[in-house]
Amino acid sequence: MENHYLVTVIITTYNAENTIKKAVRSVLNTIEYQKIEIVMVDDCSIDTTYQIIEDLSARYENISVYQMEKNSGGPSAPRNFGISKARGKYITFLDDDDEVIADNLLSMVRKAEEEDVDFAKGYLMVDDGKEKKIANRLVSKGNTTQDTIKALVIEQSTNADCLVRKSFLDTSLVRYRTDIKIGEDSLFIYELLEKAKKVLYIDEFFHIYNKKVNDIDNLSSTQKVSDKEVRDQVIAWKSSEEILKKIGLSFYKLRLPAGFRNLMLSIVKYSNGISQEAYQMLYEFAAETRKEIGGAMNLAKRYQELYDAILSGDYEKYQKESKRRMLINGYDLKFILPLVKYLEKDYVVQIDEWTGHNAHDMKKSKEFAEWADIIWCEWLLGNAVYYTKVKNKNQNLVIRAHRFEITREFGYQVAWDKVDAVFAVSYYWYEKFSKVFQIPREKMRLLSNYVEDKIYQNQKTEDVRYHIGMIGILPKRKGFLRGLEILKRLVFINPKFQFYVMGKTMEEVSWIKNNPEEKEYFDLCEQYIKENQLQEHIIYGGYVERACLYDSIGYVLSLSDDEVPESFHLALVEGGCSNSIGLMLRWSGAEYIYPQDIIFDSLDDIVEEIRKASEEKDYYNRKAIQFRNYILSNYTIDNFIIEVKNYLTRVRIGG
Repeated sequence: MENHYLVTVIITTYNAENTIKKAVRSVLNTIEYQKIEIVMVDDCSIDTTYQIIEDLSARYENISVYQMEKNSGGPSAPRNFGISKARGKYITFLDDDDEVIADNLLSMVRKAEEEDVDFAKGYLMVDDGKEKKIANRLVSKGNTTQDTIKALVIEQSTNADCLVRKSFLDTSLVRYRTDIKIGEDSLFIYELLEKAKKVLYIDEFFHIYNKKVNDIDNLSSTQKVSDKEVRDQVIAWKSSEEILKKIGLSFYKLRLPAGFRNLMLSIVKYSNGISQEAYQMLYEFAAETRKEIGGAMNLAKRYQELYDAILSGDYEKYQKESKRRMLINGYDLKFILPLVKYLEKDYVVQIDEWTGHNAHDMKKSKEFAEWADIIWCEWLLGNAVYYTKVKNKNQNLVIRAHRFEITREFGYQVAWDKVDAVFAVSYYWYEKFSKVFQIPREKMRLLSNYVEDKIYQNQKTEDVRYHIGMIGILPKRKGFLRGLEILKRLVFINPKFQFYVMGKTMEEVSWIKNNPEEKEYFDLCEQYIKENQLQEHIIYGGYVERACLYDSIGYVLSLSDDEVPESFHLALVEGGCSNSIGLMLRWSGAEYIYPQDIIFDSLDDIVEEIRKASEEKDYYNRKAIQFRNYILSNYTIDNFIIEVKNYLTRVRIGG
């Protein structure tokens, strides 16, 4: 059969069931679609991708589908296979989540034909989900083929949106390298440019690159930094230099300064460390190319320090400088400071503890801002406002919001375009913060609270079945009076019941003591205690080490108002770790955090549950074990650390 295809679009695919149809349809979106051949090569997808493309092939005679014998782990081998099956006069490549403008593609192919060129390239359209932007457009392409090649090398990223004459590919034998997974696009294009008799830049585009938000599973190989990535990167750089030297160009001078700078950015953002052997390879290459790139990178202080560490030949110094620097800041850091010892395994951590919601040492905070790679704002308060003002484009800035910030004005002052992610502790507050402060939803993340589960005792005496407790009764919204009402009813059932009240009293907190409304409420509570003769049944524990709070408590109560619901109420989680049963009066969002069997709609229901558990030992033990297992399955500190590390890798850099 005579070849009638103007161009073959080679689409390599892997686990792309959600995007492949859109990619294929973009190619077919022209009345001249029969002049375009589509060759699809599946790299052994484990989802429904292969079934989808087989169905498309059955419907269109210009679509051919193949599957690799085994997963190759990258696009190179499938693209080479696709080249062997292509029948079009020209070939181009398309990723399974990108698109083409088919009419533009055909127009550019015809121009390449008219000019009788081996290789042609245009510019690129980038779609980040919000807007489309032009990229890779040449400012000046010169008058000669070498001028054009030089401009392409300097000004364009080496993606696969090129047009290559099929006969030229067959005679030149240029193929994608399969031994590396970094720079294979560059080497393929550089080899084509070196061997081509005529190269053409066409000031048009046909390729739409759909830019992904960074996800740990979707990081490109140039973003990940491990031993293999370092090895492959160095090989690609050296090979690029050798190829371009043949046509009188130096990759080291033209592209390496930017490439090496990007590598260091990736080391800081994404690396989990490299071996001494990989470091030695990187050190030797950096030393070899020092003259070419050392003065051309124009590095900020953070990256100059890393570059100096690479050049030092000192592996330990490199390890120290390559670790990501995390700055934790804010007022009242009790919820985040226990994490520091765990975070220090992977990060260098410093603390900027503020003296108030909007009070801090300006000089110290400025120094911290210049030092950090990751800025962690604990609480959405003045610290978040300040650090969004001073953050630079290469830093991550995340905010962990709790609850009470919703009643403060700081959320309206934050520069949200400078924020990479906002962590909410529950679904309810996820929605609330997003709506109230108009935080873009793509920046919102759910990050539940945690418990240091290993420090809690889970052996208790039998008398805890008669011990209820509240951890913190201030301010009045905590519902201390409701706790007293429960106690009154329980004492009537059995005088053995005791009420453990842990934390500060009204007299110890000045703003409570001096607030007429709060004072009136707690005066009423004292009156209720006296009128019902509950004094002997209440034990005030004050502040003690949190892990010891629950030793004598059998039931941890959460009785807060629903007008401003709890964010999480960590006391229930801590109590669960110590084999206490959590019991709560329903507040909005609780059902997303805790099991339904601990959430009640009335005080009567809570009293009845306590009565039953106090009288039936087996029932109490079963409920305590169930609750503890639930907490350990969902809210351990190990789980929290994993989530934090994943989020800090995933979040998009630069706002």
